[in-house]
Amino acid sequence: MSHRQFMLDEKIGIIGRLKNGEKNSIIAKEFGTSWSMISTICKNLDTLKNMFQTMSLKTKRLRITQYKDREEAVIIRFKQQRCTNVPISGPILQTKTDQLAEIMKIENFKCSASWIQRFRQRHNIVFGKISGESSAVKTEM
Repeated sequence: MSHRQFMLDEKIGIIGRLKNGEKNSIIAKEFGTSWSMISTICKNLDTLKNMFQTMSLKTKRLRITQYKDREEAVIIRFKQQRCTNVPISGPILQTKTDQLAEIMKIENFKCSASWIQRFRQRHNIVFGKISGESSAVKTEM
């Protein structure tokens, strides 16, 4: 049997099948892996549910950031700007992240394009144009 990495949606499907009464060994043979791998997936149910709600279905690993506070501050800032229909590009997000790191007194951090790319993948962020009639209408009187 070979070691195989499962996509998040596959793991959720395996858990559903186990809850329906299928045996580990049958599912393991179907996926070409060991029954202990299937048991491990079932054991990590809570973590997988959390990932399912917050991440992309195409992720294979749960990647966490070193500075969770900074990450949360950046995502809050990003969402606030998006709610007000302010366009945000990679360089703008990079500058704001550097400013937040300075305010939070995080030393030896320089936001790079690769950090922005990984941040976008972790939070399913797509940079695109904000267009349409709804963004042009003023909501204040």
